Amino acid sequence: MSNQQITDQYIEDVIKSNHTYNPNLNKTQGEKLRELVKNLRDQSGSGSELFIDAELDRDPDLAFFRTHFGADYEAGTHVYFIKLLKLYIKVKDSSWIWWDINLLTDEEYTFSIDAVPADAEVIINGQVTRSITARPGTEINWSISRFNFHPTSGYARIGDRDVDLQVKLEPILTNADITFKVKTTVANTKVPTILLRTDAVEGVAKIEFGDGQEEVVNVAVYKGDEQWTDSEGNIHYVETGNTFYHTYAEPGTYEVRVTTGASINYFRLCESLTKSSAGYMAPSINNYVVEIVKVKSSTVTNLDYSLAGLPNAAVAPDFILETENVETMVATFYEFGRNLATARWSFPATMLSLITKPTQLIGTFYRCGFRKIEPGLLDSFANLTSVWEIFKNSRLGEGFYSGVNHVTYTQQVVNGSNDFVPVSLFWKNKFLTNISHAFNFIGGSGYGGLASGYSSYFILRRELFWNGKDVGNTHGTITKAMYAFGKCNRMLFEPNIFKHIPNIQEIGGMFTQTNFMSHTVGWGTMISIAQSEDTIVRSVTAEGVITAGAGKGLTFDLQVMFPNTYPSVTSMNGAFTCAADGTDFGFNNPIDYTPANMQFKFTQAFSGAAFLAKFPNAKENSVSADAKYLLGQTAGTDAEKKDGRNGVFYRLNQADGRITDAATLPALVFNNAVAY
Repeated sequence: MSNQQITDQYIEDVIKSNHTYNPNLNKTQGEKLRELVKNLRDQSGSGSELFIDAELDRDPDLAFFRTHFGADYEAGTHVYFIKLLKLYIKVKDSSWIWWDINLLTDEEYTFSIDAVPADAEVIINGQVTRSITARPGTEINWSISRFNFHPTSGYARIGDRDVDLQVKLEPILTNADITFKVKTTVANTKVPTILLRTDAVEGVAKIEFGDGQEEVVNVAVYKGDEQWTDSEGNIHYVETGNTFYHTYAEPGTYEVRVTTGASINYFRLCESLTKSSAGYMAPSINNYVVEIVKVKSSTVTNLDYSLAGLPNAAVAPDFILETENVETMVATFYEFGRNLATARWSFPATMLSLITKPTQLIGTFYRCGFRKIEPGLLDSFANLTSVWEIFKNSRLGEGFYSGVNHVTYTQQVVNGSNDFVPVSLFWKNKFLTNISHAFNFIGGSGYGGLASGYSSYFILRRELFWNGKDVGNTHGTITKAMYAFGKCNRMLFEPNIFKHIPNIQEIGGMFTQTNFMSHTVGWGTMISIAQSEDTIVRSVTAEGVITAGAGKGLTFDLQVMFPNTYPSVTSMNGAFTCAADGTDFGFNNPIDYTPANMQFKFTQAFSGAAFLAKFPNAKENSVSADAKYLLGQTAGTDAEKKDGRNGVFYRLNQADGRITDAATLPALVFNNAVAY
């Protein structure tokens, strides 16, 4: 604060306008303004002062003035000073009067707005413009708006200099919250973070990269994938415009958070998809994602491939997909966690509990790395009809029993207390009809060696097929099970395996290419050999005569597995084939456990004709066109491929004579009727 004697020279210096006075001009002019100020000075008495202060933050009052500047600054009957571009004059004990500072100059200044996003609409004083040039004191009313962003507005006044106002609109992020962790091991690694899609209107999202940086991105309306075909006929689908990347300067693990606007209805963490020449779609591999922390969205409508291609990823404890409006989940977890070394890891039982709309789960966990399905995982899908390829090629059961004591194991497999596929898996799915390829190729190299050094098995239970058991079904409604357990290698079965699916129709390839099958799990230790649902083999004479008694056991004897007739079955092509020749391979191989110090040696040979008679409607022309196409049978004439018996016993006509009448059976039953 300073005081200044109001001399003529001072007035001339302050009021620069020097145009000749024009009485016809309807505006304040410098000549008259200088005259006014001089008269005010002279009328208030000699030595009156004009005080200038550009920092006062309130309208002036005399008490305030005296408190801060003292009575010495009063001159005659007036007090003068300039505050915030106004010239204030107060007659003592009267109200203040003021004039805009634009009375003092003819200069013009520019007020401009630099808005983010750059394409936001800026309106200044009713005009769409980003700047205005005017004299000091001119009032400015401005507003900024853009679709998907919160609008803002404000008021200003032209001052004594140019002003460039910086305004950043905040995006409207009311929908998705997707959080995951990425890990880099090399500096300056460019990481694909997320692909976002909107089908209707442009979307917006904010990506917080976890390293202190963030970015607000616009998501263009999806108009189809870019694609190119390689020399092998594979078609690559890429959405480059809506895949967002970030370069991490330093190695480390970073938590990425993506929040989106309401129009975003799809996301994916892999960059691209590739369709092979055989027609299979596979995700590109994203090795950077190591954990999925949160997925929440009210507008995401499908999770097709959303978490696919993440072989190093796990989910957070108690992770739940909070996506209640999802309708499809094709290959959602394809390849997910496949590299994880934990031998018994599983998804939380409630992970899918908020999703209820899908009626089909197609390849949802294809090639997924989890080892166990928790009971209840599929309970929310009340209207589920198909689980085609849902767990195909996954690592279910792989290594699951490694190191388990063989005596404990024999108890667990009979009573079902430690299964990696829970018997109750489909008990809430009342309308399920198709389980084709559901468990195809699982287990990889096996289900884990027991502490005894012997093999463990995939145990298949009757009530797994009793879908809807908990919601009123008196029996299962499954009709299609082609390749359902094909190439699962080591398997054992509860007797009367089809007891709860009286309407099963298509079982082509259902148990195809089984591998090593036995009851032995240790020296002098074996799993009880079932003769029926309630009886087991108690002893065997040296001549192979069996004595049975009460008990629970398992089997790989087709006669025990299928004790009744099954007139609903129309296709059993390749259903019971063996993976290789050998007396320990495939259904009904001879029992000889004497090398393991157990006196159990007997044949399980059976009549092929008698067995086929249990399936009277698997016959000439019984295979539907769809089933014929989906079976992809390798061998046989077109007529044979339409026959429901084609290849049913492929590789079971071995030298051990397990099929007693192999020589008289139709030749087609030994065709290779499977696709591999």
